Amino acid sequence: MIPSLFISPFQIITFLALLLITVVSALVLASKNETRFHFLIWAGVILFFPFIGAISYLIKHFTSKKIAERGVS
Repeated sequence: MIPSLFISPFQIITFLALLLITVVSALVLASKNETRFHFLIWAGVILFFPFIGAISYLIKHFTSKKIAERGVS
């Protein structure tokens, strides 16, 4: 028996906590920074594809901020 193939309850709780944190933070950032129509689109993507949608919005948020800062300088 290979014990490394089992998933412990701690790993499940950690994964769910990280998922919840990324989804909530992506939704909060999207609600503050996007227009109503764009927020509805992003909220749909984040809620239908939780991990991929949240990570993609967070990447979009932080990269667009850096691009805007470079343009101002």
